[in-house]
Amino acid sequence: MLSWMYWTIPVAVAFTLVFLMITGMTIWGHYSPPTRRKGFLQIVTDRGERLYIALIIFALVMVFSFALGSLNPWLFAGIGAVVGAVVLKWG
Repeated sequence: MLSWMYWTIPVAVAFTLVFLMITGMTIWGHYSPPTRRKGFLQIVTDRGERLYIALIIFALVMVFSFALGSLNPWLFAGIGAVVGAVVLKWG
């Protein structure tokens, strides 16, 4: 079924986690509709939009880490996760 792509463990885990986040947000939104608010980003967003922004920021931090090359990618993954959590909470 998944033989069309070479799946490494990190890629499979990343896609699984994104799928679970989207599924969880869908179920959460069904039972508790999101409210829009204005955070430090100075735009009015709901939790789904903040999740999307956090995922994009995480991806950009990881691309930046790959561009630097010689540094530890786990350090940048941690930085991206912290920045994403800040955006999700207060963005």
